[in-house]
Amino acid sequence: TTVCKFYAEGRCKNGDECKFLHTDAKVAATCTTAPPSSEATTALPAGLASSMSLFTPAQQTLATQLCTLPGTTNQCHLFSKWTTDSKDNDKKKALMSKLELVDQSYPDGGLTGYLTNAIALLEKSRRGENPLEGWIPSVPKGEAFEVGTDAFLRSEELGLKEVGKCGFILVAGGLGERLGYGDIKIGLPTELATGTTYIQFYIETILAFQSRYAEPGKKLPLCIMTSGDTNAKTVALLSANNYFGMDKDQITIVQQGQGVPALYDNDAHIALDTEDPYDIQMKPHGHGDIHSLLHSNGVAKAWQAKGMKWTVFFQDTNGLAFHTLALSLGVSSKMGLIMNSITCPRKAKQAIGAITKLTKGDQQKTMNVEYNQLDPLLRATVSPEGDVNDESGFSPYPGNINQLVFNLDSYVSILERTKGVMPEFVNPKYADAEKTIFKKPTRLECMMQDFPTVLQGAETEKVGFTSLASELCFSPVKNATADGVALQAKGTHPGVAASGEADQSSSVARILRSIGCQVEEGSKVTFNGITVTSGPDCVLNPSFAACATEFKKKFPNPAAVKISGRSSLVLSGQGLTIESLDLDGAVVIECEEGASGVIRNLSVKNKGWWKQPDASSDVEVIRMRGYDMRRLETEKIVFKKDGSIDGNYSMETTPKESARTVPDVSAPVVPKEAAVAEPVISKSAPAPPVDLTKSAPEEKGDEQFCNGCTIL
Repeated sequence: TTVCKFYAEGRCKNGDECKFLHTDAKVAATCTTAPPSSEATTALPAGLASSMSLFTPAQQTLATQLCTLPGTTNQCHLFSKWTTDSKDNDKKKALMSKLELVDQSYPDGGLTGYLTNAIALLEKSRRGENPLEGWIPSVPKGEAFEVGTDAFLRSEELGLKEVGKCGFILVAGGLGERLGYGDIKIGLPTELATGTTYIQFYIETILAFQSRYAEPGKKLPLCIMTSGDTNAKTVALLSANNYFGMDKDQITIVQQGQGVPALYDNDAHIALDTEDPYDIQMKPHGHGDIHSLLHSNGVAKAWQAKGMKWTVFFQDTNGLAFHTLALSLGVSSKMGLIMNSITCPRKAKQAIGAITKLTKGDQQKTMNVEYNQLDPLLRATVSPEGDVNDESGFSPYPGNINQLVFNLDSYVSILERTKGVMPEFVNPKYADAEKTIFKKPTRLECMMQDFPTVLQGAETEKVGFTSLASELCFSPVKNATADGVALQAKGTHPGVAASGEADQSSSVARILRSIGCQVEEGSKVTFNGITVTSGPDCVLNPSFAACATEFKKKFPNPAAVKISGRSSLVLSGQGLTIESLDLDGAVVIECEEGASGVIRNLSVKNKGWWKQPDASSDVEVIRMRGYDMRRLETEKIVFKKDGSIDGNYSMETTPKESARTVPDVSAPVVPKEAAVAEPVISKSAPAPPVDLTKSAPEEKGDEQFCNGCTIL
């Protein structure tokens, strides 16, 4: 019989269920401090000891280790409610398999390493230690740009020389349940004009850059990080759509583990499932796992061997992500950066992390500092006023949007040294002033943007930022509509499907204006409580143009391009050029691969498309936006590979504009009854069958367009 040391000290938490002898005698050691051995099984909880034969030798060792951790940190409670009844054997084996999987997947010492790290971090949290104590903040090095300026275009031109040497990392571990969408988020449509999903848009953008800037025969690789919830769905979506034009061998999928155990107290005791004593609570470990996954799966090293020079990290539902690609590559190349954070201007004290240079003696690091840490740090060190706006009207500390560019050679070298393990943090919510009771279980987390913390020596000097207005680079779709309404009421971006779609078109319109096109801004409209700009809907497929420099080439005479605020413009095809266009309605212009076409002196005036409020649709992607796209009248022109043109357009003549009555553009909503007339699609032969992965059919009469059929 082994004596319970903690009973004598008044610290035993197992009460009558304790399997050790309760005595007031002081003892020097117990089973909880003894190393694992064959004798140790006699001190294990009875249900575990009687079940050891069910487990593999590795699982037996792990169970013993967990029960013999020092002091109050042992995990005997995991097995204290186990029965000796064989009917529970399958549940026992399932739990041990789960614990073993965590042990194998945690890169810093397995499961016992996780618990050891947790104890140290929880103690620092309990004591209220400030991780930034002693560090002095200053403005980091980097460059801020305004779209269309000479400085912007020079940096983008420099970056376009590097675009063909990039590997891309899509961090896509999330489901869309929070948004009211029952599938993976990368399967959401970026907009309703074409129904293009996020993953399709990302892949088509990468392929566009590959076709125009990569060496002949060189493929630009894509790695997607999935989770247990999204992996199978991601594979199925790609396979069902022939990888959206990519070769299968261009895409690598790395899957995050099932998470890490939740912890319910400062001794890092693993939380059991509240309804099942044979299971434990798990929580996500954070997107910082991507670095260790790229290392352990050999992805980064393989890309290096294939001649890639850069690796670009982006997230799953930001349709503006690639507007900064060439720009940031230009900055990284010019400044010799190992790591470049894409940022946006932020107002002082705005609730967004800030890229900050930190110095302590001869140490330095440039990294993300949370807004609620930055202001008190500045006040305590270099700025009594704290975080304040400068003459630009913004804080000198730019806002982090978690989009990163790495020099691949340096990145691989650092992964070899660190195995990609990022520093962790813990953020328990305490229920008492003494910080001994948690409101709910917590866990250790890590973030991919904390990579600068593992840099050493001269590496720390090669971290910077590229800043561009958020309207051009950051509009994530991450919130439910109700949450978005509350955020927008506070002056914060709502981050919902409706705002994501509106911002995607608005960003294109901004770029067009920056090069000299005349693009009006539509009126403000509200759907489901979310207020957005109604138009124009500008959807430029990456095959047509993917950055401002390409926009300038595709619109060589921008002053001759005029687009009204209620219009819808959809362009696709590398061979297409727009010389002059007057648009007040809807036009879709396509140029087949291998074809070329020039739009000159084209005037389109028709009923166009409008967004009909629909908050109760059976189609999730309609309901989450609060509107459907109704196509009343569309002019469609297709330049064919054989030199012919489908649609009411000739390269030699100027088409006549439609005689249809134009709706009152001052009215944001058109009554449904107005859509009963048969629309004119074009003045040529009937349009060919619609590709449902690319666009939706025209409406006829009262038939409601169902965008659900375009969603995979």
